[in-house]
Amino acid sequence: MIVKSEKPEFTLSPLANDCGFALMMVLWFIVLLSIIAMNFTFSTRWNFASTRNLKDETRSYYLCMTGYQEALQYIMSDKDQSVDFIDSDGVLRIDSETPHVAGIKTTGDGDIDIRITDEESKININFAGENGLKKLFGYAGLPSDAANELTDSILDWIDPDSMHHISGAEDKYYEGLEKPYTAKNGFFSVPEELLLVKGMLPEYMTGTEDIKALGPLITTFGRRGDMLGAININTASKEILEILGLNPLQIEAIIKQREDGGFKNVQSIPFTHRVLGLTSTSSLFFRIEVSARANGSGQVSHIVAVINRTPLTKGYKLKTVYWKEYAESYRG
Repeated sequence: MIVKSEKPEFTLSPLANDCGFALMMVLWFIVLLSIIAMNFTFSTRWNFASTRNLKDETRSYYLCMTGYQEALQYIMSDKDQSVDFIDSDGVLRIDSETPHVAGIKTTGDGDIDIRITDEESKININFAGENGLKKLFGYAGLPSDAANELTDSILDWIDPDSMHHISGAEDKYYEGLEKPYTAKNGFFSVPEELLLVKGMLPEYMTGTEDIKALGPLITTFGRRGDMLGAININTASKEILEILGLNPLQIEAIIKQREDGGFKNVQSIPFTHRVLGLTSTSSLFFRIEVSARANGSGQVSHIVAVINRTPLTKGYKLKTVYWKEYAESYRG
């Protein structure tokens, strides 16, 4: 007699179903906690990095301000109001006695780089006029058509009327641009404003293989003088002297004079040089550039300022006419 056994049937109890559901919930909860933990870790690291960068930037900034104040003190300590000159090392000197502060120095808090230059050693585009601008652009190597267009456009930007020169531009041209504006009909406030003028390209300011950079040659700060503004004969660069039309022998004589402290007064400047715009032996406008990095900092702070120094009966009065500050990450 054969007995057939029946296959047992297995069924999940309600308790087993509940356990499976609970397991899935636990797994999802663990995943959620992991995501939250990762986000918290990332946020903590980001906040830590931001705090550290802010701390580094603050330390470098105040170190930069220390260098800036040192530069101001140097300009204020001038013992000879009639002379400011460039020495044989190419460093601006306010007189023959006071030690200069320019250059890179290492302190207990970090490194500071101070540079002081004379704004009145450059060609002031507000006062250069047609002849002066054409000399400048011709020296820089701009094509004649581009030089004529830029010269006319600068003159139109400055003059108060609405009549444009042959190659220049007034409001009608600027209002037709994608981002319209109007001609200023007044002096340039800063050299960078030149980029708004018709015919001006950014590479003209920085230079190319074929064109000398205009940026180091021009300014918008300084006194109005004959022809090209009151250029300081004691601080004008060789390039500026060449633009003015001086020959190599005259330039050599001027540079040699600086070895003895420069020309002492306007009367000592040859008349032939004065009519070209070299009508000053001292300056009222100085550019201060300071960079600083605190020890262990990943941030470098920069300050660029132009200072107007006015002589008083006793001492000087300083006025800031241009200010720019920024920070950048340090690599290396």
